[in-house]
Amino acid sequence: MVAAVETMAYVGEVPWHGLGNKVEEGIDLDDFRRNAGLDWEVQKSQVRFLPDNIFKDKFVLNRTTDNRPYAVVSGRYKPVQPKQVFEFFRELLDQHGMKMHTAGALNDGAKIWALATTGDSAFIRGLDQVKAHLLLCTSYDLTLSTTAQFVSERVVCNNTLNIALRENGGGKIIIPHMRDFNAEQVKEDMGIGREQWGAFTAALNVLAKVKVDTTKAFQVMQTVFKLPENAIVPHPDRVHARNVINLFSEERFKGADLAGQTAWGLLNATTEYVDWHKRARNQNNRINSAWFGDGANLKDATFNELMKVAA
Repeated sequence: MVAAVETMAYVGEVPWHGLGNKVEEGIDLDDFRRNAGLDWEVQKSQVRFLPDNIFKDKFVLNRTTDNRPYAVVSGRYKPVQPKQVFEFFRELLDQHGMKMHTAGALNDGAKIWALATTGDSAFIRGLDQVKAHLLLCTSYDLTLSTTAQFVSERVVCNNTLNIALRENGGGKIIIPHMRDFNAEQVKEDMGIGREQWGAFTAALNVLAKVKVDTTKAFQVMQTVFKLPENAIVPHPDRVHARNVINLFSEERFKGADLAGQTAWGLLNATTEYVDWHKRARNQNNRINSAWFGDGANLKDATFNELMKVAA
């Protein structure tokens, strides 16, 4: 297992990140959680100093099984336990036909997630299949609020992309750690169902009809990476923009024969670069970036910029 990545569990084919313990479809949620290495809780322990003194309203957030510390928090901090993350999906599995896909922890338990397939899929341009998933994640090191969001996966290459079209939420709900986690409210706010997925795939089909040449691709990447207009001015992200454009223009990204020289093709060249090619110290960092960090932001920015091109 890659250093700093805790045990994961998955159903079906090996996930794109290539990690985890395979479990059978339909396995009990508690058994899934144990196989994912998430059979533990976090607790708040009073900060102490000089044998008998305590620091008022300061606590170390730590794991019960090994006392691994994650952060110093106040008494107002309300962690979402691993069991709560899994219980969020119970009704969705029983009544909405969703199926657990994968779950696990990053950064030695500092971030945890569970991902379920919704059962929805679509074929962009009639051939290029994408599937919908629902992701719930949280952190204990203050780097990520509890987040519920829809994500899509392109079957031909396993690239992932956040689904967020509605300005009033819908595709992504963020719950600060100072608030109680209300699973039913989150589901209501997200509008669990097919409306969001239908709007998202309709947008992808629009992108698939928009022709994009190398010049336009450069303009999009220049905006996405916020590159100076003067090409002489150095910028650390120029190499990344160039790599994406090369993947796209040379049609070296997976499924290029399906997406072609379109806005959909450029979006997939970007997601492939982030998920598979962009330099990362290890697979832990790659997953963290692609789902929660700079990589996820880059994919979102590319999608939004291409929607402007298509407008």
